[in-house]
Amino acid sequence: MQSSQQKHRVVILLGTNYSGSHLLSHLVSAHSQCFGVGELHRYEQLVGTSNQAPVVSQYNASPLFHNLSEQPVEQWYATLAQRFSADQGIVAPVIVDNSKKVKWVKRVTDGAQMDLRLVHLIRDPRALVLRWLNTYDSEKRRRTQRLRVAKRVPTRAAQILTGSWIDVFIYKWLRENRQISDYMTHSKVAHAVVTYRDVVFDTQTTLQKLMPRLGLEFEPRQLRFGEGNTFGTTKTAHADAVKQSEIRPDLKWQTQLDTSAQSAITTNKDVVRYLAALNLRLGDDGLVANT
Repeated sequence: MQSSQQKHRVVILLGTNYSGSHLLSHLVSAHSQCFGVGELHRYEQLVGTSNQAPVVSQYNASPLFHNLSEQPVEQWYATLAQRFSADQGIVAPVIVDNSKKVKWVKRVTDGAQMDLRLVHLIRDPRALVLRWLNTYDSEKRRRTQRLRVAKRVPTRAAQILTGSWIDVFIYKWLRENRQISDYMTHSKVAHAVVTYRDVVFDTQTTLQKLMPRLGLEFEPRQLRFGEGNTFGTTKTAHADAVKQSEIRPDLKWQTQLDTSAQSAITTNKDVVRYLAALNLRLGDDGLVANT
């Protein structure tokens, strides 16, 4: 069996949608040994001709990703590592994938030999509840979410089915993040937990703590992430900011989410209990570590 030193290293960022995974991916991928492949779980969607995803993709343009779907998915990382090594002259590139989903990790690592590192990027539930209220903006779409979340969180189904839309999205946030936490705990894979707040407000310190967990040392060039080795995907809305290596914190929930909704989140015992298990709490501008 290969030792971890002989395996190619892969970093997969996990989190909910809108957790800031593209930003963290850019920051990590700007390291001289790293190669950012974007949301690789969307590869087949984004190489199609009817792409409606709100991202700029290099999957069609870059030869690094040419005909990737012709290979078994569990070989994709090895193929990309070989191609990037030949293209950039880096002997053992570290692949950075911000696909976010546990089911993708299970699929792409099944039977594959790699040195896998996971990062759980967790964002304040107040930000996500506001985002989902705006995303699921019709009664039909919200009803679908209510039924789906109730099915996936049976222990709180009654509250989800009869409560407010805030309740629905609180438990959507909880379910998705708990799934990540449970997987990282039970898989025994090397992992780290990072908050969106720390990434956007204390970027350098966060990277200095995170990179050794990924087997690397922080490099100042990572703060110039617009110059980094990101060959996969970039959020369309943030493309200009990325080019300028600019971080624009999103705290719209502070003014756009009404106080009753914020209170429902901050006083939810399941939220408080889950965050405490991660040594986190709800602060004035995001999730902060308990002291």
